Amino acid sequence: MKIDFQDRIFLLLSEGNDEIKLIKDILKSPLGLASDIIKYLFEERFDKLKDELDEIKQFAAGIKRADNLSQGYPLASYYSYMFAFHQFFHSSYRARQGKVLEKMLQNILREYGKCDRVPNKNQDMLSILKDTFDTDEIQTLDVDAMGVDSLHEKIILIQLRSRDDTGGTTAKGSLVDMLRELLRTKRTPKSDILCLVCIWDPRDSQQKNSTVKKMFSSLKGLIELDESTFSDITSNIIRLKDRISLRVVYGTDEIAKALYEWIADENKDVLRSIFTIVRTIENWDDLWVSYAVASLELESLYLSNKSNIRILNEKCENIEFEFKYNSYNELTRLIDSVVPILLCKWNKNSIPLCLPSDQANYIRDLLFLKACYERIR
Repeated sequence: MKIDFQDRIFLLLSEGNDEIKLIKDILKSPLGLASDIIKYLFEERFDKLKDELDEIKQFAAGIKRADNLSQGYPLASYYSYMFAFHQFFHSSYRARQGKVLEKMLQNILREYGKCDRVPNKNQDMLSILKDTFDTDEIQTLDVDAMGVDSLHEKIILIQLRSRDDTGGTTAKGSLVDMLRELLRTKRTPKSDILCLVCIWDPRDSQQKNSTVKKMFSSLKGLIELDESTFSDITSNIIRLKDRISLRVVYGTDEIAKALYEWIADENKDVLRSIFTIVRTIENWDDLWVSYAVASLELESLYLSNKSNIRILNEKCENIEFEFKYNSYNELTRLIDSVVPILLCKWNKNSIPLCLPSDQANYIRDLLFLKACYERIR
């Protein structure tokens, strides 16, 4: 049986080159969340999450009321587990997401940017800028990543935003708060400084003009450029004052190219490595697959008393199937080969998808997650 499976990139199962190691380090926090979800799923420990709900949620979210009704109604029983799981996921993810892009940029600067200093702490960044401007006047700092290339006397200051169509005038103008403070010192820094504002999501690029106008309005009393010249910051690096420049880039391609241009390395392998890291950050499957499957399996378990995890474990044991972790490609081929066998033996109407092709992909995703579980266990 030939089945056209979707590609899957499970970093928890990937080994190999330095780029993969770097990507896993960047995504260490959300990968940790995926690992936790997989363990809750295969060990059926959702009750632990429910037990950890605080008293406020017990009554304000209706948990106690649902528990009181759970004996005679499966939906009421399911509600408290569903709430606890999604509460756990979103609170955990919210705490982890902001650091991923920061760490990605720091690692690119450290590995490929010829930077001898890539500080992680805000206080260290502030100390470097005070020394560069030879002043203690700089008190606040809104920077997500900094790279210092002492040999070539240059510094890059990076600010990240997920998109620029959120927030009003104040939010858009705040993109240059840090730059405004540097300009107010009226000092020429010891190193060339590039302030790079990175907008990760370019979908609403019609906001560009509005964003540039607000940034210019925030800086116009401190620079001698006219608005027309300033507006070119979305296409080129614009020098605002001696040794201080600004650039705004939209989307992952522009971000990668801007970093490569600042690094000023003629080796195209550096650019390819940056693109690989950026693209892989966008293309990995551990978290979304584990979260989606756990959500469906939680519902199936508490509403229908069916567990595809139990069925999968039973079928794999019956055919004496074992994973081999010699390489990711070999593991994928092994999983692909066993899916048709399991599909033919799956004699229960438990998979929450209708089309046979979708059911095959679902069993395959369960196998990948089982491989992850056995690996991390």
